[in-house]
Amino acid sequence: MTKHPLFFKLLTAVALLTLLWMALLLVRGVVHERTSYRDTAIHDVSRLNAGQQTVTGPFIYWPYTESYAVQTAGEANTTVTTRRSEQRALLRFAHTLSVDATLNTEVLKRGVFPVTVYQTDQRLSGQFAAQEPLSLTPKQPGGTLSMGRPWLVFQVSDLRGLSGTPVLQLGGRELTVFSSTLPGLGAVLAAELPDNTPADSWTRELTFELRFGLGGTGSIGWVPLGDTTDMALRANWPHPRFGGDFLPRERRISADGFEARWATTSLASQAQQQLTAQLHSGERERGFDMERMQVDLIEPLDIYQQTDRATKYGLLFVLLTFVAFFLFEMVKRWRIHPMQYLMVGAALTVFFLLLLSLSERLGFAWAYGVATGACLGLLTVYLSVVLGGWRRGLGMSGLLVTLYGLLYGILMSEDNALLMGSLLLFGALAAAMLVTRKLDWHALGN
Repeated sequence: MTKHPLFFKLLTAVALLTLLWMALLLVRGVVHERTSYRDTAIHDVSRLNAGQQTVTGPFIYWPYTESYAVQTAGEANTTVTTRRSEQRALLRFAHTLSVDATLNTEVLKRGVFPVTVYQTDQRLSGQFAAQEPLSLTPKQPGGTLSMGRPWLVFQVSDLRGLSGTPVLQLGGRELTVFSSTLPGLGAVLAAELPDNTPADSWTRELTFELRFGLGGTGSIGWVPLGDTTDMALRANWPHPRFGGDFLPRERRISADGFEARWATTSLASQAQQQLTAQLHSGERERGFDMERMQVDLIEPLDIYQQTDRATKYGLLFVLLTFVAFFLFEMVKRWRIHPMQYLMVGAALTVFFLLLLSLSERLGFAWAYGVATGACLGLLTVYLSVVLGGWRRGLGMSGLLVTLYGLLYGILMSEDNALLMGSLLLFGALAAAMLVTRKLDWHALGN
């Protein structure tokens, strides 16, 4: 090794980088563990408060029973006749459905983990258009039909989010809303239609208005069951992510919140067909997912996601610092011991652990600034002694300030992160090649 000091130096640097890479993997493991704790906190708040919400309806549900005779073979060549009954239902959807909702958010703390919950005030109104009298025939030969009373039905994903009793008016009359469970639909909120004859409720024009408060966690959506559905939402959350199956036609987002409007028709949505299909197949009880308009209340600068992204650049961060040290050793004839490489690399690695722990208390931007200041202060003092003067120590610290600044810019710019990272690597390689272009590597190797 003494005959080839340059090779030994490079081999030692690779060993140190491997050791520090393993340390960075441990830091990433801590980030993932804290992310898991955060997700558990969100789950606990959802369990105690209410989870993600989806509003479905209202629509008219008309149950009926079909009875028919079934003949089976009995003993001694006899035939046994038994009566069977099947429960079925018809669905009638609103011709027009208008949703007007206001959403207010609140951030709760579960330990050190923030969880965004919300409370909405919603007004659903519309009209069931007049239609021809129902012509329904039994599906089984010789069957008879027994019609029940129609219900006006709507659903929310988590009934614990309801605040107070929903107020429902149908044709100017206020109806009593109760909870029930229906085959294929699961838990519903319903009201019996008040007409004397069920056929009248099914065929005539009906106007409705439904008001209720609903709370939840994380996201909220609406299933567009009307022949035409218009949706308006106002919220005080400045970071919405519009998901589901329909984007809003209009949106305005500011630091104080957002407003959005959706509009769609049954020609563009499969929601009516999906609800009818799940009624007959029982899919809702197995988690059937229908088309919806949805808003997620996201935190754009999630500290765990940002810290995890930062640690992905950690090895590059250490590598660039080692390259700078190595080049100064070659060009300026500085003498830096492998243990001093290791100490500097350890300080750069601990930076990411500081960033994670401080982010949970201060937020990512402040945590990044404090962790950067602490590490740079430590490295400035240390390198001033190692390199033999404050001027050299401050010079190396200035290089590290540039690296910290570039890393922060990459983390803050999600859309341009790949471009900025590529330019950083190209710039570092170009600088190394220009600085060493006149070095005699054969002489240095000996």
